[in-house]
Amino acid sequence: MGWSIRDGAGKGNSARVDDKGRLWVDSKSLSMQHLASHKDGQAYQVMGISTLANATVAALHIKNNSSDLDLVVTYIRHQIIDEAGGTALPNASNYLRVAFGRTYASGGAAVTPVNMNKKSGNDADVTAYQTSPTLAGTATEFDRWYTKAEADMHSWNKEGTVILGKNDTMELSYVGDHTSGSIFTRMSFVMQPAE
Repeated sequence: MGWSIRDGAGKGNSARVDDKGRLWVDSKSLSMQHLASHKDGQAYQVMGISTLANATVAALHIKNNSSDLDLVVTYIRHQIIDEAGGTALPNASNYLRVAFGRTYASGGAAVTPVNMNKKSGNDADVTAYQTSPTLAGTATEFDRWYTKAEADMHSWNKEGTVILGKNDTMELSYVGDHTSGSIFTRMSFVMQPAE
């Protein structure tokens, strides 16, 4: 006795099976960013720009305010330009630090993430600051990049492994000894249902 798979809609359609007994299927593979942007309108990018200083400079700080959605980081990018007054690059004293844990205290400039789906009316329920905000608490560093040269740019594909739940924070900060110049950072992220 043979088996068949019906469509379940009462139309009498059956699934197609090849001569080796395999069910025919039609599927497509989409990146997490594409799916979140196209289907849900929940893919964002946010930039942070700050002036270099002989200190730790927070170029971008972000906090997830959503009770329902997790902030899932997909890409991080950074670049410094026109650095001066410090140790010539590369050296052990100048690097981008990626960390969890510190909270916004004061200063800086608020920045709004941009929705990458222009048809979507969604806004990310986050708070973000650039331009060297003052941060409180202890940073838990989990990644760094030592700048190689003037205008060196580096990108990380985090593949959705960095996740911020409600009230979680993350910063992109530059640790260095230069007294002038700029740091540019960009974070790509998606907002997905909290699990």
